[in-house]
Amino acid sequence: MADWSKLSIDISSLIHGELSVLDCIRVGAVCKQWNFACKLKYHCPTKKPQSPWLVLPGECDTTTIKFFSILEKKTYKIPCPEPMIHRRVYIGSGHGWLVTVDDICNMHLLNPLTGAQIPLPPVTTLPFVSARHNSHGQIIEFVVEVPYGANIISTLVFSFERMRCIFFQKAVLSAAPDVDDNCLIMMICNNWKHLVVGRARGEAWKCISLYHHYTNIIHRKGKFHSISDTGIVEVWEHDGSILRPRIIGSKIRYFLNQFMHYLVESLDGNLLLIVRAQEDIKPSDNFLVFSLDEKEHKWKKVSDLHEQTLFLGYNHSMCLSATNFPELQHNCIYSTNNKLMYYQHGSHDMEIFYLKEKKTQQIYQLERQLNWPPPIWLTPSLS
Repeated sequence: MADWSKLSIDISSLIHGELSVLDCIRVGAVCKQWNFACKLKYHCPTKKPQSPWLVLPGECDTTTIKFFSILEKKTYKIPCPEPMIHRRVYIGSGHGWLVTVDDICNMHLLNPLTGAQIPLPPVTTLPFVSARHNSHGQIIEFVVEVPYGANIISTLVFSFERMRCIFFQKAVLSAAPDVDDNCLIMMICNNWKHLVVGRARGEAWKCISLYHHYTNIIHRKGKFHSISDTGIVEVWEHDGSILRPRIIGSKIRYFLNQFMHYLVESLDGNLLLIVRAQEDIKPSDNFLVFSLDEKEHKWKKVSDLHEQTLFLGYNHSMCLSATNFPELQHNCIYSTNNKLMYYQHGSHDMEIFYLKEKKTQQIYQLERQLNWPPPIWLTPSLS
């Protein structure tokens, strides 16, 4: 009988390149030789396209992270990297990494499979955030000024928990972090939803816009794109060391408090806007899809996504081909609720919306006591 443990590293690495991330983890547990080949593979992309995982709230067991595999329709647990992250909130994901906020509001990038963690700048480096300390020099609460242009219109005091739930809205990565520190993070923050940018391993956040209330951001074609609560879409372009906005999209009528908005890049490179009703106005309007005509600066309604499947939530919005991922439903929207305060009050929607039939189906049912932190989509990566 052949001794598979004696396969050369080169051949083992070729095999690993054709496996899913989940299978790579399994193969690495077979023997030392295969585990070593897997670790070599961590430093280069896996050839096989990966379907998203749903990272789920933790349990009393603080040593593992739980996730749901759409491919296998099963729940798995993986060892939790040190320091323990089960109490962190996820406010973004992309390129296999999570953007996390811990219980004292420190921010990190985290790859939950490799355990790699990269610090992000302290939130107190923003010009409108300061901290109050006790006699031992420890932070006990945050003071957040609410600026509008050159004026301060109010001042708020937040505990750690309220700061986590209210201040941090959503974060998006420009790329996977690497040793060249070319990963830029754009974040929506504050009650008034301002835009700030910072770098992985950077020293400070920089505020780039105080005049709009932003509702969603993505990184597309090498540039950040944002949308405000009035429906204005901007693309952020580098002008030396400064990011400057250029308006590329106009208003549409679905911009009221009862709607949430997501930007997504379609498979053919077009910019899509997904409007989600926070209240059930009527079932057919639960999700509405629009495509931007960038020449006319107008949104056009889309009634059919064809083979495309969308993933929405705190994650960087994704569009995948159901042809390449037969385990996915086509012409559908997979979504999680991305309102942190809702989760503290028991809301944990994770559903599939069928655009043609205009109906909704639950993806995965959580127990009420397992609603924190909110779930998030993650495309797994071992790199």
